[in-house]
Amino acid sequence: MFNFQFVKNNFRFLLFGFILTFCSSFGQTFFIGIFNPFIRQELDLSHSQFGLIYSLATVASAISLIWIGKKIDDVRILYFAIFTCVFLAFASFFITLVESVVLLFFALYFLRLSGQGLMVHTSSTSMAKFFDHNRGKALSVSWLGLSLGEGFLPYLIIFLITLFSWKTIWLGISIFILCVVVPFVYFNLRTYVDGSTEKAELKPVIRHDIKNWTREEVLRDVKFYFLLPAVLAPGFLTTGIFINQVYIFESKDWSLLLLAQGFTFYAVFSVIALAVSGLLIDKFSAIKVLPFYLVPTMFSYLFVIYIDWNFTPIMMMILIALTNGTSAVLLTSTWSEIYGTKYLGGIRSITVSLFVFSTAIAPVLFGYLIDHQFSMNQIFGLMLAYLVFANGLFLIKLKDYRPVQTT
Repeated sequence: MFNFQFVKNNFRFLLFGFILTFCSSFGQTFFIGIFNPFIRQELDLSHSQFGLIYSLATVASAISLIWIGKKIDDVRILYFAIFTCVFLAFASFFITLVESVVLLFFALYFLRLSGQGLMVHTSSTSMAKFFDHNRGKALSVSWLGLSLGEGFLPYLIIFLITLFSWKTIWLGISIFILCVVVPFVYFNLRTYVDGSTEKAELKPVIRHDIKNWTREEVLRDVKFYFLLPAVLAPGFLTTGIFINQVYIFESKDWSLLLLAQGFTFYAVFSVIALAVSGLLIDKFSAIKVLPFYLVPTMFSYLFVIYIDWNFTPIMMMILIALTNGTSAVLLTSTWSEIYGTKYLGGIRSITVSLFVFSTAIAPVLFGYLIDHQFSMNQIFGLMLAYLVFANGLFLIKLKDYRPVQTT
């Protein structure tokens, strides 16, 4: 799948990216959701009350990330990575102190900001800055860490929760990060010089220097906003589907057994999409892949609306996985190609914050549509219309999505 010499030459830095995205699992919805019943029981919260607190904490973390995420451009990656890991360890410890709604809000805020926000941000930004020739493959390797977390950690936690209290498990996570992950990051990056690039196994390539856009320049760039709806689409729509997955399956008269099978296929095809998209991006460029990455999800919605097969929910999950797996690699590569890597941290902090914000409002919006008696076909039809609009919007400016060459 990946060139052996490429992996050998850059193994330490690839492992760094992999470990950070794996540890981002501790701040992701799929992981925190495992502890949902225990937290609600301890604080006597309803589903909607917990959901509201979770959404507010997520929005707050997205706003904070705009400022904190930019700092990766101003300090050594070593220092920023250690700060992020220590912050996640603190967040994991802080949730063990939760005895009130106020403390729960701050615990979730810390976990979402440090885990879903900064761990992923640090990994992806570092990979994009370091790798020029193999950026797609490098991002694919790093994002495999999250795939491992999604596939392995739920089983581990469900087993551990039969032996220990939920707070003891979080305490163990905090100790693991402090005693294993932080030393690993330090010894792995202590000799890394910021601004250095990969050891390529390829023959020297003629490089054309491109303009490195500042965050302020990007925010004044019209084409950025033409691309934004397509960038936010996978996370926004998938969150809406996953948060209402049981209701969707029951409304369509699909067996819940297919839901579990669907997630297995989702995990497998996400990994395949990560690998293939990385290779395609390195061969053709992210800009050339961009117009096609939403197409699988478009077809998945068409399947749900028009095709009533037993295999339809499986196809839905497979096709969504192809888009989501590709987006993990594609979007960071796209910003790097268009706007350069010098100020990539500041640029990504904006896009990641907007992404996190969209995942916070998705449950509210989808809940509104369901409460107002929209059918599943109508909801999927609206999502399909959004994807067509988003794809068409950035295609209008497609010719402008090229780097600005410097003299």
